[in-house]
Amino acid sequence: MSKTISKTNLMTVALIVTIGGLLFGYNTGVVNGALTFIEKDLGIDALQKGMISSAVTLSAAFGAVFGGSISDRIGRKKTLRMIAWIFLVGALGCGVSTSFTMLVSARFFLGLAVGSASAVIPLYLGEISSASKRGKMVGLNQVMIVGGQFLAFLLNAILGNMFMENVEIWKVMMGLAIVPALIMIIGMTKVFESPKWLVKNGKLQQAIEIIKSIYQEDQEQADEIEKLKQLEDDAKEKTQAKGKIPGWALKVLIIGCLLGVIQQFAGINSIMYYGAEVLHTYGFGESASLIFNVLNGVMSVVASIVGMSIVDKMGRKKLENTGLLICATSLILVGVLSGILTGQSYAPYVIMILIFIYIFAFQGAVGPVTWILISEIFPAKYRGSFSGIAVFVLWIANFCVGLFFPVLVESIGINTTFYAFAACAIIGVIIVSTMIPETKGKTLEEIEGFFNSNAS
Repeated sequence: MSKTISKTNLMTVALIVTIGGLLFGYNTGVVNGALTFIEKDLGIDALQKGMISSAVTLSAAFGAVFGGSISDRIGRKKTLRMIAWIFLVGALGCGVSTSFTMLVSARFFLGLAVGSASAVIPLYLGEISSASKRGKMVGLNQVMIVGGQFLAFLLNAILGNMFMENVEIWKVMMGLAIVPALIMIIGMTKVFESPKWLVKNGKLQQAIEIIKSIYQEDQEQADEIEKLKQLEDDAKEKTQAKGKIPGWALKVLIIGCLLGVIQQFAGINSIMYYGAEVLHTYGFGESASLIFNVLNGVMSVVASIVGMSIVDKMGRKKLENTGLLICATSLILVGVLSGILTGQSYAPYVIMILIFIYIFAFQGAVGPVTWILISEIFPAKYRGSFSGIAVFVLWIANFCVGLFFPVLVESIGINTTFYAFAACAIIGVIIVSTMIPETKGKTLEEIEGFFNSNAS
C-alpha cells in the first residue's frame, strides 16, 4: 500500500523544531566577529577568548548526554520545549553580561540547550521521517544550523560596521538570539510527539493517531510500528535480560563517537568561530574581514542545501568521504600557497577562495552526513542515550578546537594547525570506509538489524 506524506504538516513541524538548530548555529557563530568587541570592552587575553568561545561547547557536551537521556524518559517533545526555554534565558544572560565571568557563565548555561538540541533534534527528525526522506529531513537541521551561523555573521557585520566605535555592541549581537527562542517556544505548541518513542513507551494508540495526521494511508506505517515494538520486546528478552548492553551495540556506539570526533577535528569550527580573525591573519583588514566573513555564512547555507538535496541519492559514505578529501586538500593548499604567495596583493583572495572551497565541502557533506548517521545507526532501545553520548564526544572535540585554536595559532602557527586538521580528515576517510555501512534508503530497523547480524 503506498502512502503519501502530508508535506505541509511534517514540514511545519520540522521547521519549528529546527529553530533549535538555528539557535545552535547562531549562538556558536556569534562569537565570530563579536570577540573583537569583547576583547576591547573586557580586556581579555587569548586564553580568555578561547574560554568565551568554548564555554558553549563544553556545556553542550553535557547537554547532549542529559538531553538524549531525558528525551528517552520524558519524550522528545517535552525535552525540545525545555531546550527552547534554556535558549531564551541563556541569550538574555549573554545580552546583559557586564564581566568576563558573567559572560562565560551565561554562555555555559546556553550550551546546555545547544548540546541538547544537537542530540535530540536529529533524533526526532529521524524518527518521524520515512526511510526515503530521512536524509533530507535530518539534513534540514544542518541547513538551519549554518543558517543560524550565517545570520550571526550577517548581523555582526552590519552592527559591527555601523557601531565600530561602540565596544558594547557585542551585547546586542548575542542578545538578539532571544527572538528565535521566543518563536520556538510558541511554535512547540504545534509539535507532536515522536510515534516511535510513544510505541517504545507502550502508547501505540497515540502513535497511530499521530501517524494518521501525517500519512493519508496509515495502516502500513502502523504495522511497522507494531513490528518495531515486537522487535524491542524480543531484544529485551534475548539480550537484555540481565540489563547488559550487547557487544554489537557498544561497537555501534564507538563508531558514532568516532564520527563526532572526525567531524570536529577536520577543523570547521576554527573557521566558523574565528573566521574573521583567520582572514585578518591572511591579510584582510578588520572591517573587510567582518564583511567577507558573511560570505562564509552564505557558502555554508548554499552547501547545506545542496547536501540535503543529494544525500538520499548519492549515499552517506560516498558523500562523507568526498567531503573529507576536499577538506584535507583545501587546508593543505592554504598552508602551502600562503607561504609561496607571501607579499602578493592577491594572496589573501586566493586563501579566501580555498577557505570557501573547504567550507562548501564540509557544510555540504561532512557536517550533514555526520548528523544523519548519528540519528540512524543506534539501536532503538538506546537511541536517545547513545545519541547523547556520541554528541557528547563530538562537543568535547568541538570544545578542544574552540579553546585551543587561538593558542595553537600563537604557538605553532596557523598553517601547521591547518595541516593537523587535514591529517585528521584523511584519517576520517579511512574510518568511514572501513567501519560505516551505507544507510541510504534503509529503515531504522534494517540498519539496526545490519549491525546486529554482523556482530562478531
